[in-house]
Amino acid sequence: MADLIVLLRHSGKWNDECNYVDFSIEGILIKEYVSFNDLVASISNQLGIDLSSKSIKIQYKLEGNCTPMEIHNDMGYRVLNQGNIVQIDEAVQRYDSDTDDTLALDFVNSGEAIGVFELDKDLIISKTNQREVMAGQMYKDKATLKEVMENYSISQRFQFRVDRSNAVSYALLCISEYCEWRFKASSFNKLELFKVREFIDNHTCPLKDKVYEQRQASSSLIGGMIRPKLTNHKRKYTPKDIIDDVKSDLGVDVSDMLAWRAKEKEMNFLRGKPADSYKKLPGYLYTMDMTYPGSHIRMVKSPNNEFMYVYISLYAFIKGFDHCRPIVVVDGSHLKSYYTGTFVSASTLDGAGHILPLAYCVIDSENDVAWTWFFEQFKIAYGDRENMCIVSDRNESIIKSVSRVYPNVPHFACLWHLWNNVYKKFKKSHAKLSEIYFSMAKTYIQAEFDSLVEKVVPSTEYLHTVNDEGRHYTVCLLERKCVCGRFQVDELPCSYVWVVLKSKFLMPEEYCSNYYKSNTVVMTYDVPVYPLPDKND
Repeated sequence: MADLIVLLRHSGKWNDECNYVDFSIEGILIKEYVSFNDLVASISNQLGIDLSSKSIKIQYKLEGNCTPMEIHNDMGYRVLNQGNIVQIDEAVQRYDSDTDDTLALDFVNSGEAIGVFELDKDLIISKTNQREVMAGQMYKDKATLKEVMENYSISQRFQFRVDRSNAVSYALLCISEYCEWRFKASSFNKLELFKVREFIDNHTCPLKDKVYEQRQASSSLIGGMIRPKLTNHKRKYTPKDIIDDVKSDLGVDVSDMLAWRAKEKEMNFLRGKPADSYKKLPGYLYTMDMTYPGSHIRMVKSPNNEFMYVYISLYAFIKGFDHCRPIVVVDGSHLKSYYTGTFVSASTLDGAGHILPLAYCVIDSENDVAWTWFFEQFKIAYGDRENMCIVSDRNESIIKSVSRVYPNVPHFACLWHLWNNVYKKFKKSHAKLSEIYFSMAKTYIQAEFDSLVEKVVPSTEYLHTVNDEGRHYTVCLLERKCVCGRFQVDELPCSYVWVVLKSKFLMPEEYCSNYYKSNTVVMTYDVPVYPLPDKND
């Protein structure tokens, strides 16, 4: 007794034209002369239907007849199985045993000549790494079949050309006109399934036709192979890396252009097209504004309705800045994706020395107008704090914009950017200069001190003099100042202040700024930043 494979189209519905639509597919294996009860049992077991509380109603439709016919006993099943009925759709519906209401789950079984049919293969092929190809195979869809054939041609070291390709058929011939190799497949009973109808896997072509550039190494095939390596955004995966991997995995040489196209296509698949992302930006900003009330979020478009700037300062950042020292570090980084521009950020340090983001922005370039707009938005969000300063590189547009928007706020140059300038001018001697430069940068008056003479000469109750190898440093605890400058700038006791505090048995934490205290650091992150809601919510 032969085994039959039955395909079940399910989770669909009958439309007004009596066609079963919006369905999914599963399969079961049954004996050729199975009873109706065994058929029902096989379906219920495969699809997890509890027959103690549900009953199954099976229907099928003849071509040209709109009214579905029901199978409810062995006779009905034998008519379907042995009647050579052409173009049948068979629906299985699940009902509550206590009511007449149809549940949401439907199943359809479809065949070429009859609703239940016999196949040589066990399963529908859904993976593209299928190595063996033969007539009679059933593939999940045409895209899967195409990729399987591309892989097959590469592994067998030959090339094919497409003879016919449309929604219902896919035919291939060898690239050589005199070769008898051919492949034909077509859709299965108007489904997405594709069945291999004919496959003559015998090459009679001359050897020269097999040594040309391998055309079947398409960008789609290569893209599917490299996709796992593109999911890590931190990894730099170049076209040269792709060429090496294709050569190693497939044994095929591909051009730089093909590798680049494959990467671009996969990046669009994984992350979407850049233009589509910009279309979603207004909705994304609206969601952020609704999710984080009190934030300052702005976007500017050009007169041609094109994107220009976007600025974001979340409410949590704004409130957190109140508990940090008023030092703002700004910097820009050039965007190198499909659409260029400059990413701008502003940040500060909390009391524990961790970076707290204050604002991030995208502008067209680092020009006077764009930087002025950024600082205007920053001032709206954060205002003008006492003793505030702004630190950046020596970009002229930043310096001009700060003087316009914050005329009373000093601007300081970042020591790291200054060092890069020194490094570029004195590359040969940068090793010697490095120690000197950073020693000077990290002290407040002179190079690093070798040692301290812990001898304190009090001038008044709050004014003290510290002697260090003949040098005298005056410390004023009342005004929290030291002539070295570090005490008043960092708002932390310098080495000379520590000498005074230790000699007077004073508590050091009383002379530290509140910005460095643990409760202030906790308050910096008092306002939570919750995840954005799902786009489907």
